Amino acid sequence: MSLNSIELARQDRVAVVTLRHDIDLENGSEVTAAFQRARTESGTEATLLDLAELTFADSALLNLILLARAEHEQAQRPFVLCGPLHSAIRRLFEITGVIDIMVLADTHEDGLRQLNKLLDG
Repeated sequence: MSLNSIELARQDRVAVVTLRHDIDLENGSEVTAAFQRARTESGTEATLLDLAELTFADSALLNLILLARAEHEQAQRPFVLCGPLHSAIRRLFEITGVIDIMVLADTHEDGLRQLNKLLDG
């Protein structure tokens, strides 16, 4: 699935949602759809949200990430974010406290390793 700045892919047991460029209220429904598809993707057991290429986000995206995290927890499905985060995104996550409650990996590869460790745990 690729809708402008949103891509859904699969890497082994992990559904990968990649957000690029600017994400805001305008494309919120596309982000929600990607999170839902990732959570229910056949053959996958976890979701990695790759934010390395995201340059702008607002409170709408923060809300969607928190909702996705809650839905993944309810489904007993690991949900990890990865960067490296753009400075504006990191600042947004720090100010709102999101960075303290999410599992955040430094890189895509680190995120996959963390998820595989959780799945194999």
